[in-house]
Amino acid sequence: MMQLRRYLSLLAMGFWLLSTPAGAQQIASARVLVPSQGDQPKETLMPLNEVLQRLEQQFNVHFLYRLDVVLHKKNTSAVMNHELDLETQLDKVLKPHQLSYRKLSKNNYAIVEREAIELKRPTGFRETATPLRPIPHLLAMVTASVQPQARQVTGRVTDASGDGVPGVNIVERGTTNGTITDVEGRFTLTVEDNAVLVFSAVGYLQQEIEIGNRSVLDVTMEEDVKALEEVVVVGYGEQSRAKVTGAVSSVSAKELDALPVASPDAALQGRAAGVIVTNQGSPGTSPAVRIRGIGTVGNTSPLYVIDGMPAGGLNNINPNDIESVTVLKDAATAAIYGNRAANGVIMITTKKGSSGKPRVNVDSYIGTQKAWRQLDLLNVPQYIDYARDLQAESGDVPARIADDAAFANSPFANIQTDWQDAMFRNALIQDHNVSVSGGTENARYNVGGGYFQQEGIMLGTGFKRYSFRANSSYTLSKRFSAGQTLTLSYTDRQVEPFSGGRSQIEHIIKSVPYIPIYDPTRLGGFRATDRIDGSDPENPVLNAMLRKNNAMNYKMLGTAFVEVNIFNGFKYKFLLGLDFNLFSSNQYAPSFNAGDFSVSTQATLQEDRNIFFSPLISNQFTYNRSFGQHTIDALAVIEQQTYKTQNMQARGINSTSNDLQVINSATNPNATTGLYESVLQSYVGRVNYDYAGKYLFSASIRRDATSRFSPEYRVGYFPAVSAGYRISEEAFMDGVPFLSDLKLRGSYGEVGNQNIPDYRFQATLDPNFFVNFNGVGQSGSAVRALANKDIQWETTKMTNIGLDLGLLDNRITLTAEWFQNVNDNMLLEVPIPPSQGYDVAPIANVGSVRNRGVELTAGYNNTTGGLTWSVNGNISFINNELTTLGIGKSIFGPGFENDAVTYTEEGQPIQYFYGWVVDRLYQSQEEINADNALDGDASTPYQNSVTAPGDIRFKDLNSDGVINAEDRTNIGHYLPDFTYGLNATLNWRGFDLTLFLQGVSGNEILNTNRYDLEGMTRLFNAGTAVLDRWTPTNTDTDIPRAIATDPNRNSRVSTRFIEDGSYFRVKNLSIGYTIPAATLQSLGNGFISSLRVYLSSSNLLTFTKYTGYDPEVGKFNQDSGNTDLNYGVDYGQFPQARTFFGGIQIGF
Repeated sequence: MMQLRRYLSLLAMGFWLLSTPAGAQQIASARVLVPSQGDQPKETLMPLNEVLQRLEQQFNVHFLYRLDVVLHKKNTSAVMNHELDLETQLDKVLKPHQLSYRKLSKNNYAIVEREAIELKRPTGFRETATPLRPIPHLLAMVTASVQPQARQVTGRVTDASGDGVPGVNIVERGTTNGTITDVEGRFTLTVEDNAVLVFSAVGYLQQEIEIGNRSVLDVTMEEDVKALEEVVVVGYGEQSRAKVTGAVSSVSAKELDALPVASPDAALQGRAAGVIVTNQGSPGTSPAVRIRGIGTVGNTSPLYVIDGMPAGGLNNINPNDIESVTVLKDAATAAIYGNRAANGVIMITTKKGSSGKPRVNVDSYIGTQKAWRQLDLLNVPQYIDYARDLQAESGDVPARIADDAAFANSPFANIQTDWQDAMFRNALIQDHNVSVSGGTENARYNVGGGYFQQEGIMLGTGFKRYSFRANSSYTLSKRFSAGQTLTLSYTDRQVEPFSGGRSQIEHIIKSVPYIPIYDPTRLGGFRATDRIDGSDPENPVLNAMLRKNNAMNYKMLGTAFVEVNIFNGFKYKFLLGLDFNLFSSNQYAPSFNAGDFSVSTQATLQEDRNIFFSPLISNQFTYNRSFGQHTIDALAVIEQQTYKTQNMQARGINSTSNDLQVINSATNPNATTGLYESVLQSYVGRVNYDYAGKYLFSASIRRDATSRFSPEYRVGYFPAVSAGYRISEEAFMDGVPFLSDLKLRGSYGEVGNQNIPDYRFQATLDPNFFVNFNGVGQSGSAVRALANKDIQWETTKMTNIGLDLGLLDNRITLTAEWFQNVNDNMLLEVPIPPSQGYDVAPIANVGSVRNRGVELTAGYNNTTGGLTWSVNGNISFINNELTTLGIGKSIFGPGFENDAVTYTEEGQPIQYFYGWVVDRLYQSQEEINADNALDGDASTPYQNSVTAPGDIRFKDLNSDGVINAEDRTNIGHYLPDFTYGLNATLNWRGFDLTLFLQGVSGNEILNTNRYDLEGMTRLFNAGTAVLDRWTPTNTDTDIPRAIATDPNRNSRVSTRFIEDGSYFRVKNLSIGYTIPAATLQSLGNGFISSLRVYLSSSNLLTFTKYTGYDPEVGKFNQDSGNTDLNYGVDYGQFPQARTFFGGIQIGF
């Protein structure tokens, strides 16, 4: 976006230099001359400026010219010929007037005089300071002769990154005295004392600055977000935002770079209405991204399109390489991607080159991270007292702590281990990037490299990335152009250990506080519990240091294209794309002996290899033509994308040496391999039409054929239509001066989802079976999955109604959206009885899901004197409901302690938390007896026969007098009622301040960590909440009694562990300073063109009622059950870090 702004400014500057006399490089004043009242054009002639306007409409281009160059000139209407190309017509139109043109970019031309002659006043003209015609993207400086002034002011105008801004208009307020900045942003102007200077340029907010007694003035221009977003990236091209009839959100490079994150999707959090981003693990783990709710029980991730190439693996993409991100949220914008767009589409555009001398940019930061919260766990005396109470009834108190004397004589009597301090650390984060860009009018380039490292705040986690990008574009001739994009990257992620069915957080909570971390006398050097401790948690530091799991990824992503301008407005582009990924994972655990429950007599090894190869061949035809006030923009695409995956997994054990850590050293290696292929063939058509820029219409259709479905059902059609009405462009709105933009729009269409494994419509053989024949194991093959040849696309029908509003020259903006997405034929694995002989459930089309909601985005931008500030926010409300579900009518989610934690059924949101409702604690046996008699039979228990005072009483929801599985209900949901984000920026005299707030409200979290902290089912360490457990002398509490084995099942899944997951975060607070250009000029003679330093923080403050480590809880990928149905269940997910970092940005 910044490149676009600088490019337009350079074009404007180039126009001024080209269209004025040779001696006018310092353009101090000129006179704009217009025909007097007596000069009327002849009936057969057309003013030249009107001819140029018509050519602009016809070819969708912009002409830059000084008004006095074209005003009094006329052409016959016969000169215009719709059959000729643009440049041929320009030659015919301009040559009679001794004018010519210069092509500044693809759609921008400068009209200049053929010879640099002195500008003279034509006869019959009068002077005026008012232009006849406002011209888009024209930075024209209009001045009149002035008397000598009292003060000469010099300075430099820069952007937020410190780069000089050429072509900025500078006018002394109330006069026509002014000038324009040169190619480095410098200016000199003589003004009166106490003058006020007005600075304005395309892509920036206008500023008014009082000079006072200063003679040197450096100004930082603030981007005009509304102007910069005039063109947005959509499927297979770009479109003027004013003409967009669908739901689109854009995020700039500046917003992406504000947060220290590994991947660009993580930086979207809170930036775009309707987009929910949730942390899901340690550094390098992809976050959960959901656009407008949950449309399916299966994969809910959006489609990512990077420089026109559908691809994944965003952790391999350097956020610093990205120019902009566009989110396509409705059918009008997303249906162009057909069967892959049901969950929305995210378009990513990387930085491209622009013409000009080479520029080197360095962007670097380094910082530190730490956990922003720790839990209150029992210390040694508290643990011993709690353990004795917990085990008292069974009489099984561990021998080491059976009495004070026994513990005092143990080797651990003076040990006090804080397992949280041992595992959490101050972690390094750093990011360093360098890029070079530049080029000529015919060849442009942008090349860069980066290094990113993020240590995890827990031991044994971390992420590194090395990246390289090379983008270029070439104008080969008037008809031919070409270009390419290329990203190469390597990543290395230390995967968080998951051992013994428990997360590292669970091990931290449960670890006994008197056990030391290290023991050099033990094999491996670590210590854990023995049988005399009566507890078996694993040493989390041992897991982090000895168990190695590194996931390495090599990625090459690129495109190359050739574009041919066949004739006026009709172009053909041939594009080749490639997404290549080589994944390698090495897991190793040595032999060790840390205690009776933590022993491994042999080393284990596992290596995984995965090769993914996906080429794209795309043929794209576009036609763009204007006929008077009618504009047509048409697209046709024929393309094919192939997907091929080849994997291998090898395992083995090694009892010889811990130093041999490769499969070749294993004593019994075994390997499995797999090969998967699929292909997608597509035909795409789209037509956009507008009349006079105010009546807008768009229609598209895509035909997809995929090999993932049987021949009878592999073809799908995905149409969309939309319309818009720009009321603000009507003549009757001229009387409403404060209204700058008002547009109503609506869309409807269908998109699809093909996210299922390959070959599931076929019965395939699995050869990895061993069968016992007469005591001898024989290998064999079997069909594991029941085939279903009738499966077909999920189809989502999307409806969207939107309003765009701009007030006071768009200083105030508002966008409102109402949407409804209905997903039919949901693809889902349908459980079958094991007696049928299959252990993999078949996939079928069952169920329908509806998401309905409202999105609001608002902003205010203003400049007062030297102060520029803006506030932009968004808020989204989404309601989710599973309206129908075929066979069975319900789906149980994964289990926890023998209970399903989630449940999905008709009439409810997908995957709500499922459990019992806590009423109170029993205080006496009389209360228990009364409940036992509720069913009319006092001998039958209300809950169970061992319920005692201090146990939890659960509510009998079906009023049958018995607590059983029928009393479970919806006890909460992980989807928030609404999400929001607020971004505020301020710039003043080189200083910049950014504040970004983000949050969610109305969601619940099932906190299973509280099961560990206060469940009291087995002897482990616990939280300090158990100190307030119920006893006969402590009855005013909600913590039940402590008793091993939990006979009343007080710790079943219930509202006891449901918490409010709402939070409000100061996501980013940053302050920076840009060194004045004059200072840089004096220090380095202009070698350094810009220099900004800054200090920043991420997750500075978090306000929440949630008691766990962090309220951002996605899904837990280590769960052995259905991980698509455990969102919002906190099994001990890796928490977000609080980060402080400082950086520097230098331009050469």
